[in-house]
Amino acid sequence: MGVPFWAGVFGLVVSIVFLLLAVIELRKNTPGHARNAAMIHVGMAALFLPFSLIIMFLYS
Repeated sequence: MGVPFWAGVFGLVVSIVFLLLAVIELRKNTPGHARNAAMIHVGMAALFLPFSLIIMFLYS
């Protein structure tokens, strides 16, 4: 469990935080820039979470 594993853990934590904050913003249901950014963050987390898990699995 070297640096790549812990980089995967860091990516996982950051993705979860972004996803939670995006869901909170989307639940407010107010139009504007924050809602658009939250939708983009959900998409980014959907791509980055599995990638972080794959890195953690391969380097453990």
